Amino acid sequence: MSPPEQISLKIEKVRGYIAELSYFRAITVSELASDKRAMAAMERFLYLICDSVISLAEMLVAARGFEHAESYGENADILLSHGEITAEESEALHRITGLRNVLSHDYEKLNLEILKNVVDKKLSEIEGIVNTFSKK
Repeated sequence: MSPPEQISLKIEKVRGYIAELSYFRAITVSELASDKRAMAAMERFLYLICDSVISLAEMLVAARGFEHAESYGENADILLSHGEITAEESEALHRITGLRNVLSHDYEKLNLEILKNVVDKKLSEIEGIVNTFSKK
């Protein structure tokens, strides 16, 4: 599979994860707190989205032949320096990287209200980055 095909496939996966997360917009924080399975599903979809968006950034950096990033966050800086994303998208990509790290490494530090806020108010920001990647 060619790099553009891999990128397209990953974009479709992210869009599917975002669609799944929309279900959680109708659930309150207290309902999530009392339903461990729903909470775990929401966290998992958030992780998959974050990890996939980071992978998309890595794939785009590689496909363009840009310098190799030493960290996930550095991909945002590289894409910004080459004009592939805006400063706002770079900042959002850094936040996505941070959220992914918390979801995967600092599980005990998760704040359900913050995660719910991401689902309720920040998915459009992620969709914007995915749309930018889809045009590349």
